[in-house]
Amino acid sequence: MSITGYGGEGEEIPLTAFTDRRWPGILLQAGASGLDTPPFELHADSSPNLDGSIYRGSRVAAREVMLPVYLYGIDRRSLKELKRKLITALNPKHGACVLKFVEADSQVRKLYCYYKDGMGGNESAENAGFRWIKYGIQLTALDPYFYGEDLHVAEWNLNHGDGFLRTDKGLFPLRISRGILADQKIPVINPGDVEAWPVWQVQGPVRGFRLTNAAGASFGISAPADGSDAVPAGRVLTVDTRPGHKTLLDDQGKNYWPLLDPAPALWPVESGKSTVGVSVTAGSGPASLMLTLRPRFETY
Repeated sequence: MSITGYGGEGEEIPLTAFTDRRWPGILLQAGASGLDTPPFELHADSSPNLDGSIYRGSRVAAREVMLPVYLYGIDRRSLKELKRKLITALNPKHGACVLKFVEADSQVRKLYCYYKDGMGGNESAENAGFRWIKYGIQLTALDPYFYGEDLHVAEWNLNHGDGFLRTDKGLFPLRISRGILADQKIPVINPGDVEAWPVWQVQGPVRGFRLTNAAGASFGISAPADGSDAVPAGRVLTVDTRPGHKTLLDDQGKNYWPLLDPAPALWPVESGKSTVGVSVTAGSGPASLMLTLRPRFETY
């Protein structure tokens, strides 16, 4: 396990990687909490004529995490340097800190947290010494889910001379090739525990496209009436459906949101096996469509 500040771009600080007596170091102690099932908020209605309440719905709330850590220095100076490094990494003004978990099966899980409390300092005899100190770091994961690594789910190449389906490797990532792609039941697998918000990349020239999930939610851009391409040749449009992002920008920063067809729904990919509908009309050159997602998990 490790912690990295600055939104995951800072120095990675190991918490469980000690295998010898090299010091100084920061060690995670027994007693960590908040790392399994995320908390739920229940919504219910009560009636003056009935006992109890009637369930109406629920939502996953922010996750509260507590990490008991032990800082041990070679001397007083090295201990103070350890404290400064950890405090800087946890500062929420620098962005979220990333807790990284790697089990024996080498699967990586990441939880994005913000520091809340716990490093105010307690110099009592049982909590600190000349070369050591203990903290109970309190973190809040506003997004309560653990994330896996990016997963390239599918890619469609249009107007290439390749075969319709690749046969040299496994089925996924799926690669399809033809000038017009229209299929309402293309299989997609999300290995996470809950739905995942995909990122689509549309490489022009593409006259128009529409993407639909199994429930019928869809979004797309229709072909312009003047016969031009919705996504010109050489441009790559990225459709980021993640909450807090929800952007349609190409590689030159152009905003395609005003070009969306009416009532768009930037939908997630459900957990497990599902199908998506893809309709793409390529322009006068090679074009492609790529689907990438980061699976989300309820625990590490």
